[in-house]
Amino acid sequence: MLGQRNDMHLAAFWRRTYRDILMAAAVLSAAAVPRMIGLDAFLTADEKNWIGRSHEFIQAFVDGRFNDMLQTTHPGVTILWLTGGAIALKTWTDGLPFSFAVLEHFVRLPQFIMAAANTVLIVVIYGVLIRLLPRRTAFLAALLLAMDPLLVGYGRVVHVDALLSHLLFLAALLVLQYARQDFSRKWLLLSAVAATLALLTKAPAVFVLPWFGLTVLVFGRGRWRTRPFVLARTADAVQWLVIIIGLAILLWPALLWVPNPKGNALLLKRDISQAALQPHDGNEEYEVNPLFYLETLLIRVSPAVQVLAVTAVAAAVFAARSLDRRQRMLARWLAAYVFFFVLMMTLGAKKGDRYILPVFPALDVLAAIGFFAAVRLAVSKRSSVSEDWKRLAAAGGGVVLVGSLAVTVWRYHPYALSYTHPWFPDNLSQERGWGEGLEQVGAWLNEHDPQAVVASWYPEELGTFTTARVSHINAHEQHQVRYVVLYRNMFGRPPEHYANNFIDEYFVKREPVFTARVAGEPFAWVYKKPVFEHIVGELVSGVTVGQVITSRSLPLAGIDLLPATYSGTAKRGELVVYLRKAVDGAVVQEWRVPVENIEDNHWLTLRLQSPLVLTNGFVEITADGTVAGDAPTLRYGRQSIRPGDFTLNGVPKQGDLAIRLRYMVDGQDVTEEDTKLLPEVLAR
Repeated sequence: MLGQRNDMHLAAFWRRTYRDILMAAAVLSAAAVPRMIGLDAFLTADEKNWIGRSHEFIQAFVDGRFNDMLQTTHPGVTILWLTGGAIALKTWTDGLPFSFAVLEHFVRLPQFIMAAANTVLIVVIYGVLIRLLPRRTAFLAALLLAMDPLLVGYGRVVHVDALLSHLLFLAALLVLQYARQDFSRKWLLLSAVAATLALLTKAPAVFVLPWFGLTVLVFGRGRWRTRPFVLARTADAVQWLVIIIGLAILLWPALLWVPNPKGNALLLKRDISQAALQPHDGNEEYEVNPLFYLETLLIRVSPAVQVLAVTAVAAAVFAARSLDRRQRMLARWLAAYVFFFVLMMTLGAKKGDRYILPVFPALDVLAAIGFFAAVRLAVSKRSSVSEDWKRLAAAGGGVVLVGSLAVTVWRYHPYALSYTHPWFPDNLSQERGWGEGLEQVGAWLNEHDPQAVVASWYPEELGTFTTARVSHINAHEQHQVRYVVLYRNMFGRPPEHYANNFIDEYFVKREPVFTARVAGEPFAWVYKKPVFEHIVGELVSGVTVGQVITSRSLPLAGIDLLPATYSGTAKRGELVVYLRKAVDGAVVQEWRVPVENIEDNHWLTLRLQSPLVLTNGFVEITADGTVAGDAPTLRYGRQSIRPGDFTLNGVPKQGDLAIRLRYMVDGQDVTEEDTKLLPEVLAR
């Protein structure tokens, strides 16, 4: 009889083990698929920096230059080890030395390593959750974690925020398990390891230090009056900190094995203090802005998770019967975790949507608790429904919940980090857009103008995906630049930010030739501008250039010219401009501009005394009082958009002079390039 009972227990054990393995495999698959499919689709703004730092980090370690392992004070040590190893492996297997010139070859593998690390951490978190929650609740929580759009999106890129989110949450769960298991040494050790990895990932993980103390304080209530308990918990805290410090020194030699460890520590302290007290834009003043992260959670957390997380907290406080004791405890503990982390980040000056990502795992677990609380409340009044049907209804609801998130991730793929709440209107917030969509711009350029010169808000991120030569957007006025690329996160910045100048010049006034879209929303705009790379030669006595123009249906208000003075060396004489009704027609207006007043390679605006319509007008340009070696010139481009080519001393030459027509539209002075402001018939 005893043997039969043992056999039954053994069979039950293996059934549970088999079920747990299947559920863990399901979590692994759910986390891996959206994170690992379609990598290398785009490059975020910071990834190139982390890839470069990782390469230098590993090289410094190999060379014994431990001081150079202080690559950044994030500190990002975990990501530096992971991606640095991936880059070293890529270099070894392909024989391709790392450099930013070949960056496109060093994106996929580091992204894969980060995706794999975040995937494994979700499975590990699930392994802890099954010790804190009923298995089905833990399973649903892990699936919600696996399918959380923002955690998916940030878990695919070479950056610290997703890794921090998972490591910090794991450390917090392990601290909780340590306290729940009567302050078990095993869980103390595991929590110290997770806390170390979180602290080495990004500075906000310092949150785990007071959180450890708070958790121990709460779970030890009623026993703090006893001396042995106080001494034991004090010893635990010291041991916990010693493990953290020891592991940190082992994993990051820059903390100790350097000529001046104190200097490195002071550098860390300075940079972390600046990060806490200085906004992204150094010109901004520190402000708390208490609603920033509340708005972020409203806009960036999925509706289902929002509703169910609130349900969990409400059930834990007001409907205790819908949750068992440990679920009530965990729901309150998770709510406190979210509250205090949001509070800590709110007090910091530097704010951004991704900085609050560490609360997303807690919200997902709360949502799972809230789901089963809602199910229990819904079926509690239906005594006629069998337990099998109740379980089936719960399973069906869980499938719908996880499936809805999976559909959302699929709809955004591979741009899940751009996810926003569907109930809130798009407002071109600067918090969205980190490089996603620029690969579409690169593909468009490769197809339409692969050798063009481009000015872009994110030059390196775009340059990785195109053969075109890409410069920073500040070069937009250089004469060889044919395309200007604006990006989504230029919007919503302070009024004094220089990004607004480009928005006013291009987005407000001009129609793009291409728009890159992410989940149906515009993320990047490509504007084409005329290129005037050439000069007609010195405008001296006897040299005349001309161009046929037409104002079509609008009265002409003036013209712009693009003269050059050879870096200001030409100063004598006058530039003479005639506007004629036709090539040989009467002069409508004459302008004489002293050469010394002309700014080199800047548009010169000449206004008409009264606007007029010119069907086939003619602009004639010459000079008076100039001499060779001290004369201005005029730019022109090879492309032809005017009715005919320009002329040099009456001889046609291929291309157009650098002339821009001006119109008065509804009382506003606009140029022919301002296509958004022109009547539709003229804009075409």
